[in-house]
Amino acid sequence: MAYTIKALAELVGISTRTLRYYDQINLLKPATTNDANYRLYERKQVQRLHEIMTYRSLSFTLEEIKQLLKKPPTERDNDLKQQLEKLEQQQNKLALTIKAVQQQLAINQGVDKMTDQEQFEIFKQQKIAANEAQFGAEIRTKYSKEEIEQTNRQYANLTAAQFHDMQVTENNLISLLKQATTQHNVTTEQAQTIYQLHRHWLSYTWPTYSAEAHRGLVELYLADQRFANYYDQQAGIGATQILHDSIVQFTQN
Repeated sequence: MAYTIKALAELVGISTRTLRYYDQINLLKPATTNDANYRLYERKQVQRLHEIMTYRSLSFTLEEIKQLLKKPPTERDNDLKQQLEKLEQQQNKLALTIKAVQQQLAINQGVDKMTDQEQFEIFKQQKIAANEAQFGAEIRTKYSKEEIEQTNRQYANLTAAQFHDMQVTENNLISLLKQATTQHNVTTEQAQTIYQLHRHWLSYTWPTYSAEAHRGLVELYLADQRFANYYDQQAGIGATQILHDSIVQFTQN
């Protein structure tokens, strides 16, 4: 079936002027022109137009789309899969943010009617949402979606006692890092304790532990300034580097 330029414009919901411009810049040429010099588009052109519109919805420029469409179909599929993964991450982040706002409204409107446990459960969900919003994209460069979901589930299932112990562990870690940054010299014993405290802190949210994953996490701490700031602001400049070096030292073997 062949479509005139008007019919195709109505089919996909764009203007004939846009289609003429796509023809002019060699982005989408008609299949043929008839005796009356009308542009005619066939199935192949319709499919290409849909692909162009998909890329446009992802904010690619027309020049970028021209280059993308020169790639083999398998490469274009891989590009789209990457874009889909980013969109799914954004969707998850937005869903968590919406949930956090809903929960806060529930607290504001009925806090006196909630038990401490109910408020604690909401607090944990808000922490998960905040962590996803701040660090979600970066964490996914190191860990799989399944690993992240397992970590979030384990955090969400923490009891109040476990959560308290987790906070105590982190406070002890921060105190030791602060001591290390002040004395400008980390002993082997201190480095080992730093490693053990951080590993213990991770155990509250990591279903399984591996030295490789632990090293990967602290490499991320150094690579992203937001992670580095978390420790440097609490324990002094250089705290993140000390944490990194201590963990690398005791996870090499």
